[in-house]
Order: sequence, then C-alpha cells, then structure tokens
Amino acid sequence: MAFRILVADDQAESLVALAALLQQHRPGCTVEVTTSGSEALRRLLQEGPFDLSLLDVHMPGLTGIEVLAQLRSMGLSIPSILMTGHPTRAMELAALELGVITMLRKPIPAEVLRVVVQQVRPQRPDLR
Repeated sequence: MAFRILVADDQAESLVALAALLQQHRPGCTVEVTTSGSEALRRLLQEGPFDLSLLDVHMPGLTGIEVLAQLRSMGLSIPSILMTGHPTRAMELAALELGVITMLRKPIPAEVLRVVVQQVRPQRPDLR
C-alpha cells in the first residue's frame, strides 16, 4: 500500500498545486484531496489509514484545527501539517497543543514543502 496523503483546502488552485508538488517530492505516494474540513474529517475517519494530512486552517464546515481537535477527542492521531495565509499566535498555540508537525504559511514554497514532507515517516508497519 502506498504512502497516503490527504490534502484539504477550499481553494482549488492550491489543491492542484499541492497535489502535484507532493507527488513530485514523494514519488509513489497517493494524494487525495477535499475542499472542506467536514469532508476531511469524514475521510480521515472512514477512508484511512492516511500517513499524513495537510489541512488548511480556514475551510467551510470545520477548520483544520477543529478537524484535528475532533480526531484527538476520539483518541486518534494522524501526522498533520496546518496551512494558512494569515497565521496568528492563537492558531500557532492551538496547533502546537494538537501536536501538528508544523504550520506552513501560504503560499508554501516548494522546497519547504519537500523538506517537511520527506521528514514524515510512515506509521504503518507495511510501509517502513
């Protein structure tokens, strides 16, 4: 089974660009996309396991922070990166409390995304 990444962003251009960059920087991975936080949560719960999620902070339905908080309240943890064009100290603190890998400021430079994503190690035994 391939390394699976879920990208959630309500901006279509960002989704297309991120998916292309991820497939380029992590050959053989499967990148799946969605445009809302509530759909991201549903997919993470029902279509997993995912090895990494990239979640926009501001999305319809649920924010990326709310998605991670709900997963945590269910005792689940998925390596995650939050993305936002307008980070605040409160967002950064919430992200740290939820255990995110990092919070990236949009637009995300391709080299930064490559370095961060390549550091994520598969959690599933069949991918190690």
